[in-house]
This record gives sequence, structure tokens and C-alpha cells, in this order.
Amino acid sequence: MKVQYKKCVGVCLGVCALVMLGNGSQAFAQDDWYAYGAVGFAHSSRKAQADSAIVGSGVTAFTSSADERDTAYKLQLGYRLTPNWALEGGYVNMGKFTYDAAATVPVATRHGHFKADGLNLAAVGRLPVADNFAVLARLGGVAYAGKYHCEGTGIACTDPDRTKHGIALNYGVGAEWQFASAWFMRFEYEVYNKVGSSFNSNGATGTSRADIRVGSVGIGHSF
Repeated sequence: MKVQYKKCVGVCLGVCALVMLGNGSQAFAQDDWYAYGAVGFAHSSRKAQADSAIVGSGVTAFTSSADERDTAYKLQLGYRLTPNWALEGGYVNMGKFTYDAAATVPVATRHGHFKADGLNLAAVGRLPVADNFAVLARLGGVAYAGKYHCEGTGIACTDPDRTKHGIALNYGVGAEWQFASAWFMRFEYEVYNKVGSSFNSNGATGTSRADIRVGSVGIGHSF
């Protein structure tokens, strides 16, 4: 999967290069390019998978909790192919999600966390609905690295540091408000589809696999 990850990064860079070359001297025309940064909240439901792995390891009585929300952010560079379509890509951090369990039969503890980041590329459609206001939709993918770590006492934590490289579908909707000639604000809701790899029956392999949903607000500048 590392080869697949590197291949997607290469494709992202290649597409951006082709856009620049294909537009020749107009590639840097005013308002064609823009930079955009956003921050928001990520959510990923992984507790049930971790509970199932604990049961599979032989623990019969335990309590558990999970923090399935975290801060997420992204830094993007975009190019407007037309007034209504843009190509956008960059770095995304999808957050970190933690899990804790305490068992009484046998006496044991377990802590684990999963975090993911990567490089994305997406087509963004823009539909104006009023002066300086438009609705958005995006469809693309992210080449990600998902990292899982586990530790504890009394519950075997085989291979405590695991990494999963993959490519996930990314889609979402949003709204854009252009509040100045070269500045805009965005509100977006996105899904990164099935990030990570599934645990085996006792959690000895895998990182957990689930959608990561992100709601964000950001500021962009055209140049």
C-alpha cells in the first residue's frame, strides 16, 4: 500500500503540473489561483470495533470509553478551471481518536489511539446563489497515512505501533462567502471514507477502519 500511497502523491503533483503547463502564460492570471486554510471538528466512530477486539482477546468483563472527536485542519492550493469549477489539493490532518478500557476479569487495562493525515486532490464545483455567495460540492480522494498505537497491562498488545497507507474517497458540501475582492470564507462538511484497516478478531492486527467526518470553517485568498 506504500507504493499506492506514493503513486497517488505522484498523480496529484502531475495533474497540478499539467494544469499549469496547459494554461501557459495565463496560469498566474489574477484570481485563477487561491490559497485556503480551514480548521474544524472531526468525528470517527471506532469504539465498537475496539470493544469487539477486547472481547476477542478473552476479556469478559470491562468498561470502556472513547474520545471520538478531535480538531482537524487542512491547507489547500486551488486553481479555478472555470468560474464554476476548480481543482484543489494540499495537506489534510484528520485528527486523533483515543480509546481506553479497564477490565476486572482478568484485571487489565488498554489504551489505544488512531490518527491520520495525508495529501488530497479534489474537483470542487461552485454554484452562485446570490451576490458574493455560492454553494459548493467536492469529490476527490486523499492518500493517507493512518497510525495506530496501543499499550496496557494484562491484555496483550501485539505489534503496538502500526501504520496503514491507503487512498480514501473524499466528498462533501459547503458554502462560500466572498466578503472582499480577493478574500472568501468557507463552511464545509466533508467525509473521508473508510480510513484505516479493520482489526482482526482479537485486535492483534489492524488499525480500526471507519469514516472520518469533518465540519470546518476557513479563509481563502485569491491571487
